[in-house]
Amino acid sequence: MKTLLKTNLFLICAALVLCFGITALSYSQAVVSIDPAEMASPAAGGEFSVNIKITNGSGVAGYDVTIAFDTTALEYVEIKNADYLPAGAFAAPQISGDRVTLAATSLSGAAAATSGTLAVLTFKVVAVKPSRLELTEVILSDSAANPLAVTKQDGEVVVRASLPTDLNKDGAVNVLDLTLVARDLGKTGSPAGDVTGDGVVNVLDLVRVAQDLGKTAPVGGGVTKPPDDGGGITPPDDDGGDTTPDPSEGMVLIEAGEFRMGSNSRGDKEKPVHSVYVDAFYMDAYEVTNAEYAAFLNAKGKHAEVGKTWYRIGNQYSRIEYIARKYQVKGGYENHPVTYVSWYGAMAYAEWAGKRLPTEAEWEKAARGGLAGLTYPWGNNIDSSRANYNGHVKDTTAVGKYAANGYGLYDMAGNVWEWCLDEYNAGFYAISPAQNPLSGANSIQWLLDNWAGVNTIRVLRGGAWNSAAGNVTVDFRTNHAPTATGNSVGFRCVKSVTP
Repeated sequence: MKTLLKTNLFLICAALVLCFGITALSYSQAVVSIDPAEMASPAAGGEFSVNIKITNGSGVAGYDVTIAFDTTALEYVEIKNADYLPAGAFAAPQISGDRVTLAATSLSGAAAATSGTLAVLTFKVVAVKPSRLELTEVILSDSAANPLAVTKQDGEVVVRASLPTDLNKDGAVNVLDLTLVARDLGKTGSPAGDVTGDGVVNVLDLVRVAQDLGKTAPVGGGVTKPPDDGGGITPPDDDGGDTTPDPSEGMVLIEAGEFRMGSNSRGDKEKPVHSVYVDAFYMDAYEVTNAEYAAFLNAKGKHAEVGKTWYRIGNQYSRIEYIARKYQVKGGYENHPVTYVSWYGAMAYAEWAGKRLPTEAEWEKAARGGLAGLTYPWGNNIDSSRANYNGHVKDTTAVGKYAANGYGLYDMAGNVWEWCLDEYNAGFYAISPAQNPLSGANSIQWLLDNWAGVNTIRVLRGGAWNSAAGNVTVDFRTNHAPTATGNSVGFRCVKSVTP
């Protein structure tokens, strides 16, 4: 489903004219907008009203609309139901800082009319000054409560994952993105050009964008790195109604083969070094981000199931919040890896995305990046230019800030711990099968069919932003209960290659 977005800036002008540049959001044929486009402004202390209108709304039964306003110029007064929906359709509006959100449901399914005024919104003028008033979020749903949620981009709204380095959001990393970084060179804070997330725009941001030149984010998918053999998984037909990611997009093909797993120079749980053959699989190039996980939560409409918490909402360090009946990422953390997600939450996401968690053997083979006998994905030494670890940054960093390993995988050392499929067994290496080992289950498929009933401790790999150097190696093993969440635990997914 494609959606058009039309935006005209509206200002409260010093000449006491309210120039409302409306934001209009269209879902298929339905368009929600602010009306009128401009109006005479009262003096400070006076009030004015605008209409939230819908046109061509046939089939729409649920409405969730958020309006942002400048609190230094305007004060929210009230919002009233208008003529489009019957009395009682609106819940009490939610007011949070510079946002007012109204939610309504047509009590008898889709509204009888196709066009009309959803609500009348009233503000008081606090100060006459340039300011903005706009629709920031509009979610419409049908009579079966299926959301028609989409992503805004360049005048057109499509279901499209974002590349951290696609600064102008045109779906590809190109010279225009390099230009945007160059424009911001030297700026600090949170400028758009700070793709590495270190608080300043510098040559590292230029290098990071240059590394991704030519990459695209196709509709329905994530960052694209085509399989080396040109295919193997056929994406589903786009019927306009499925927002689940294409499981082969944004993934790297790890060829089948043997590698040496473990270490004889570390603790007993990493011993002995042994040869393992792993079938070919795809792995996410990046750790799953907050934005991607929030999309999953919104698609599911919940963050727990059958008493098992997927994501920990409400912690001061949680980067995803539940506001106005929607899961939203805190500003600046959209492309950071998701944290506070349990093993159950990782499994649920992977199932939704048509993927799964990696086995411990798959994870280590991928982390080594084709190199043998080394401590880290790149060699035997580590410093803060190579990975986010040991509290150097004191937080997660945007995925892909540091260089990829030999397979094109990012953040295999540090940033966040990554859940694996396996049950943790400290002595497993001594009894490990030589081909496609998996601890705690007879097969991957059994785990995928029965994961909700699993209650044994699971494997974590890769270390995190607050881990010591010795814990972000390619061989270090640790574990946690599947219910556990934390500010340093996340995941990435894999996909088996279909023969």
